Amino acid sequence: MVAYKKTIGALIGLAGLVTLGACATTAPTGLGTPQASAVAETYRAGFAVDPRDNGLTWAQQGMLAAVAAEYKARGHGPLVISYPQGAGNEDAAIGAIAEARSFFYEQGIDWRVIAGGAYDARGRQNGELIFSFTRYAAEAPAECDGSWDQMALEFDNQHHTNFGCAMAVNLAAMVADPRDLVAPRDMDASDTGRRQTVIDGYREGQSTASERSDYESGAVSRVGSGN
Repeated sequence: MVAYKKTIGALIGLAGLVTLGACATTAPTGLGTPQASAVAETYRAGFAVDPRDNGLTWAQQGMLAAVAAEYKARGHGPLVISYPQGAGNEDAAIGAIAEARSFFYEQGIDWRVIAGGAYDARGRQNGELIFSFTRYAAEAPAECDGSWDQMALEFDNQHHTNFGCAMAVNLAAMVADPRDLVAPRDMDASDTGRRQTVIDGYREGQSTASERSDYESGAVSRVGSGN
């Protein structure tokens, strides 16, 4: 138990885990039209572990399920579990970490993205077990104020100031993961099995193109052509 406390405490402190800060990241300006942007923020949730409990309660498991769902949808970087060092329930909180990690794994979160840490909770009877990670929030362009230029007086033939606002506002409202406004997602790993199959066929002089079935046709439909 002591060795585990030293190990997990050395990973990362609370100051870097649960500080509620925001970092604005603006998308490229493109042609000068308003653009939706994204702001990095810290997601934080936690609960106190009662030393008298025998494992995680149903309510605590429900909270962990919500944390896991949010992390899989919009989480980036490590999912950090931080225990209350020095609190009266410190040992109970540390014991609950193993259960929480197993629960997250069952929810489809890789072991390798789950990190640990500690924060100073001396003097508290029941400190919280805290779960935190980075996510992004979408923001509509600030210059989209709802006003419009008088187009009849646009003698310089330039676009009006709110050109593109509707698209930018809609994009900010609909984007699933706002980080996509900052940078494209990484490509998934290639299918090495399929790659080897194609290479083996090429070496043996076989066609590497996909075979058409009897139900496939390259004919163009002539419906509505009048012929």
